[in-house]
Amino acid sequence: MSAASAVVSGAGGGERIVRPEFTGSAREYFRIWIVNLFFTLITLGIYSPWAKVRKKRYFYGNTRVDGDTFDYFANPKVILKGRIVAVVVFVTYAFAAELYPASAFAFWGIFLLLLPWLVMRALTFNARNSAYRGLRFDFTATPTEAARIYIGMPIIVALTAGIAFPWFAARQKAFVVSRHALGTTGFGCEISAREFYAIYLIAGILLFFLTVPLAMLMGFIAASQAIPEAMSWAGIAVPMGLMYLSYLGVFAYMQARTTNLLWNGAYGPGMRFSSTLSAAKLARLYLGNVVAIAATAGFLIPWAVIRTLRYRLENLAITIEGDSVHEASPALERVGATGQEIGDIFNLDLGI
Repeated sequence: MSAASAVVSGAGGGERIVRPEFTGSAREYFRIWIVNLFFTLITLGIYSPWAKVRKKRYFYGNTRVDGDTFDYFANPKVILKGRIVAVVVFVTYAFAAELYPASAFAFWGIFLLLLPWLVMRALTFNARNSAYRGLRFDFTATPTEAARIYIGMPIIVALTAGIAFPWFAARQKAFVVSRHALGTTGFGCEISAREFYAIYLIAGILLFFLTVPLAMLMGFIAASQAIPEAMSWAGIAVPMGLMYLSYLGVFAYMQARTTNLLWNGAYGPGMRFSSTLSAAKLARLYLGNVVAIAATAGFLIPWAVIRTLRYRLENLAITIEGDSVHEASPALERVGATGQEIGDIFNLDLGI
């Protein structure tokens, strides 16, 4: 077999389940994180592309699937060039919007028209710089497909006053997964928009019944004269804390359910994915992370990141059926990082 192909095989041509694992540790990642933070600060952000690549290589190199880990090949200099362009665009936008407020509409109009291109460039850059068993990933969407997802569907969401958002979220996540490929082997993803609607509806109901009584209690306490002035802060802080915990629980529920739905609908030639995240366990994990990070002034961020990643991977499984041969794509052109960095600057979530 050529070096440009890889085999995933089942025992005796049968079926087996493979579970990804993370072999790194919070102590190892802390050393990478603190060095990245230090050099990024003293270089006023210039080191950040090197920090980004170093971080990704650590996570890729410590994520093991079926005995092999992933590779990340991005060049920090390419990311730095893209980041410089992104910063110039952002600064231009900020100054123009301050001097000529009406120009903000023109900037956002241009941004929305360029959004499909930004999505394609960002996802293609990340995919083509990622590899498994010597084969690079790819993102194969066309501009028309990206425009339909990132321009056409948001217009429908706006026209329906947000009612169509769960439908858009389901289609966007399925689009990202199904346009990825390992070499020439494409993946697929089928997600039920009806199930996404059910998740969002339940989350909305939970959030309403958890936060509205707390907001009413906070208003009642603020208007009441029964609490001593020295303790009045508690009347605001306690309900606010409970409201935050409510939001954290609902967020964990949505994350667990939508992630499970996404991976349970993902597949490839000879393989199926599945996810079994628990909303209750994820909520406890998030709560522990928040408490630990707050109590240590942020120094336990690496521990929280590793803890969350390990839990997600422990609940992800790949069912492999028979033998699958994945061939390398013969024509993968280099892609600049401008789209990815502009997306980062404007806090644009382009992934899943």
